[in-house]
Amino acid sequence: MLIEERLNKIKKIIQENKSISIESLVSKLDVSKDTIRRDLIRLEEMNVVKRTHGGAVINNRDALIFDYSQRSEIQNPVKERIAIKAAELINDNSSVIFDSSTTVETVIPHLSDKNILAVTNSLTNANRLARNKKCDIKILPGNLHKEQMFLYGSETIQKIEKYHVDYVLLGVFAISDKGLFIHTEEEGLVKRQMVMQGTTVIAVADHTKINTTGFFKVCDLSWINYLVTDELPESSFIQSLQDNNVELILTNT
Repeated sequence: MLIEERLNKIKKIIQENKSISIESLVSKLDVSKDTIRRDLIRLEEMNVVKRTHGGAVINNRDALIFDYSQRSEIQNPVKERIAIKAAELINDNSSVIFDSSTTVETVIPHLSDKNILAVTNSLTNANRLARNKKCDIKILPGNLHKEQMFLYGSETIQKIEKYHVDYVLLGVFAISDKGLFIHTEEEGLVKRQMVMQGTTVIAVADHTKINTTGFFKVCDLSWINYLVTDELPESSFIQSLQDNNVELILTNT
């Protein structure tokens, strides 16, 4: 088992159980205690977990990782409010890159009255976009992530480079004054290239994603134009947004 694969499994186990012992991880992953100890040190350095005597607990400052079915069910009313605000920013007769996040997926029905040229790496989002009779859809090539249903890899990135779009709709896994983060490099590289190809980048995130971190940095705050969220962040983060010329849009305004 590759190190990254094992680290992801450990993260998922700890996030599901909130805490875990070294012995339990040894049993679940069939590796030595020394290997688990080294992995926990790596995860602690990444701010994912906090080591304890004989195990580890989840670091609440790190964004949680869920598979697609779990993510699609989380905070749906909040996602709807964020989606409505994000859709208002997109003009008719526009080109838009849609990433593979479920919050971005929620935006799609609110664009049904607009002529959109859509580019996406998400099979789920492509299916939703197809219901909009005014929408033309380009599906990016690449390797299929069977759990999350998105396409990734060098072929995906090379194809994204061919487009220049009016808007990028970017779902946020984690965001802080340090930038935007994701839990895997493979998805992060795709998101980064998407951001680079848009005139206007609209990041969408509920309040639980703010002041959290992840494994791979997608971009600096200065790379996005709008952040749409549901609650007013801490004043220090608001200042960071202002310093980077990011307009904050709240769902209750």
